[in-house]
Amino acid sequence: MSKPNVLIVDDDEIDRLVTRRALKGFIVREAANARDAEDALRHLAADVVILDFFIPPDTGPEVLARLRKIQPNIPCLFLSGQGSEEVAVEAMKAGAEDYLPKTQVTEPRRLAQLVEHTHETAKLRHTAQRAQARLALALDAAGAGTWSTDPRAKTITGDARFRELFGLPEGDTWSLDTWRAGFTPEDAEALDKALAAGSVKLALKVLNVEGRWVELRGRHDDAEGGDFGTVHDISESRAQQEQMLQMKDRLMGIASHDLRNPLSAVKMGATLLARSKSLDEREQRLVTNISVSVERMSKLIVQLLDLTRARLGGGLPLDRKPIDLKQLVETLVDETRLATGRTFDVKTESVTMEIDADRISQVISNLLGNAVKHGDSAHPITIKLEPRGAGATLVVENRGERIPPTLLATLFEPFVQGQTSAVREGLGLGLFISREVVHAHGGKLTATSSPEGLTAFIVEL
Repeated sequence: MSKPNVLIVDDDEIDRLVTRRALKGFIVREAANARDAEDALRHLAADVVILDFFIPPDTGPEVLARLRKIQPNIPCLFLSGQGSEEVAVEAMKAGAEDYLPKTQVTEPRRLAQLVEHTHETAKLRHTAQRAQARLALALDAAGAGTWSTDPRAKTITGDARFRELFGLPEGDTWSLDTWRAGFTPEDAEALDKALAAGSVKLALKVLNVEGRWVELRGRHDDAEGGDFGTVHDISESRAQQEQMLQMKDRLMGIASHDLRNPLSAVKMGATLLARSKSLDEREQRLVTNISVSVERMSKLIVQLLDLTRARLGGGLPLDRKPIDLKQLVETLVDETRLATGRTFDVKTESVTMEIDADRISQVISNLLGNAVKHGDSAHPITIKLEPRGAGATLVVENRGERIPPTLLATLFEPFVQGQTSAVREGLGLGLFISREVVHAHGGKLTATSSPEGLTAFIVEL
C-alpha cells in the first residue's frame, strides 16, 4: 500500500523539519504560510494536510477553510505547541480529523500512524459518501422514501419523500403511534407482526391521503436494534388492479345473473322428468344426477353473485331478526353430524342477537364443513359459543395439518383453497363470503393455526 501524499503547513522551519523526519517514507511537501499552501494544492492535491494551529497572521481553522475551497473535504491533522484541551476542541469544531500536540510528534511512529489512520478513514468516508449519493440518486429516480425506527424512543424517522407519501406533519421524526394512526386497524396489525418478525414487505392503504397506497419494505437493524427500509407509491398500479377486478366482478355478476333463467328451466325439466313413471333405472339415475348438478351450479351462482355484491361495494343485504344463536348453532351441528358421522364437542351458552339467520347459517355451515374436510377424524371438532358484551364469540376448532403462515395470510381472499384438498371443489369463495357476511354484521372473522396443528376460526359478532 502506497504512503499518503502529505502537505505540511507550518511557519516554523524547525517544526517542519521535525515533522518531515517523523514521516520518513511518506511523500512530503512543505508550505510556510497559507498562500504557499494554496499554491501547492493547486499544483497537486494532497491526501492529508498537517496544519499548525497558529500561522500568523491567520489561525489554523482559517487556513483550513481556504484550503478546502481548493480541495474540498481534504483530511486535516492540527499540530499545536499549546497542547490544551481547548485547542483540541477548537480543532475538531474546525473540521479536523484529529489533533496532536507538537511535543508528541517525535514519539516513534506516533505521527506516522495518525496520518495513515486519517488517510484510511477519509477514504472510507469518501466511499461511504459516494455510495450514499448513488443510493439517493436511485431512490429519487424510483420515487422512493427511506425510514428507520427507534424502538427505545418509540419513534420513526423518515426523509421528505417518506413524509409526503404518508401525509405526516412537518419534520423528520414522528412517534410510532402517530404513524400507525394513518393505517386501517388490519394494516396496523399486519405491520406490527412484520416488524416483530424482522422483515417487512407490505402494501398499505394510507388514510391521511385519499387514494394513496404504498409498499413498505424493510428489515431489522441488528446493530441499532430498530428497523429500516424504503417506501414507494403504488397508488397507480393499485388503482389499475382495482379497475380490472371491478370489471371482472361485473362480468361475473352479469354472467351469473343470466345463467339463472336457463338453469331454472333445466331444474324444472329435471323435476318433471323425475315424476315420470316410464323411466327405467338407468334413466332415473341420469335425471337424479342432473338435479344434483343443477343444485351445485345454483350454489356456485349464488356465491358468484355474493362475491359481486361484496367486491363492488354494494355490500351483502341482511334481513336482521332476533335469533337464538345457541339453538341455531346446535341445529347446524346436528345436521353436520348426521351428514358426516363426525364427532363434535359442543360448548354453547345462551345468546340472542339481531342477525340474518340465513347468512349466519351460511357462515357456520361453511366453517363446520371446513373443519370436517381438513380436520383429523380421530379428534372431535370443538364448537364454543359465549356472550361477549352486547355480542357473541363463536369458535370452531379442529386438529389436523397446520395451515402454513403464507396461506393463512390470504385464506380469506377469493378463489383461495386449502392446499390439503385432494379434489378441487367449488370456487374457493366460502371463507371470503363468510368474512363478508360477518363484516356486514359489524363483526370480525379470523383464523389461527398452531405448529401442533390446532386450527381455529373465530367469529366475533
